[in-house]
Amino acid sequence: DHRAQLGDGAGGLLEEEAGGADAVSRAASLAIVAGAALLKVPQILNVLQAKSADGLSLLSLELDVLVFVASIAYSVKLSYSLHSYGEQVLVLIQNVVLCLLAYGFEKNGTRGVMSAALGAGAVALCAATPLAYAWVLSSVSLVANIGSLVPQILKNQRRQETGALSAATVQMRLLGNAARFFTTAVESADAVLLLGYGASFTLNGMLAWQIRAYAPRKED
Repeated sequence: DHRAQLGDGAGGLLEEEAGGADAVSRAASLAIVAGAALLKVPQILNVLQAKSADGLSLLSLELDVLVFVASIAYSVKLSYSLHSYGEQVLVLIQNVVLCLLAYGFEKNGTRGVMSAALGAGAVALCAATPLAYAWVLSSVSLVANIGSLVPQILKNQRRQETGALSAATVQMRLLGNAARFFTTAVESADAVLLLGYGASFTLNGMLAWQIRAYAPRKED
């Protein structure tokens, strides 16, 4: 009857809208992965040009590695599509490069060796975590994510400057957090991941504000 036809039409429209959201989400995910290949490049270039990691929190860099190790392991355990976390693999590699540069320029080889050993242990633990406890990995990633950004924010506040911190990298992370929040909400609605991306967006927003607030003033 007429009501049934209206119902079928409304159902079809909703399915089309859902399909459209999925398509936009998938396209955004692919764009995020592509952009991630260059995410930390401005920061790496800043460090290489200055021949120093001055202004960067080494603890933040190290915790950032843990963030992505745990988050990647979580996504793999839950069999999420690669496009939903592929950027994390690329950023993890760039974070490791940044850590190596920081250890080298700061002549802190001992800390580098200890961090490498701890990192290898973290990878082994993540790989051995049973699927039933996969939520622990996401929780670790969330806590480490907050922990990785707070030391940098506090260091900037204490020094009243941001040193070699790259504005381009922070801005790209902000955009990536916002986009990934959207794709996660559409594709999996994973509450822990949404909380993590929301917290990361907020803290990266604080870093972006500090870069602007502590920028050298131009003389008239």
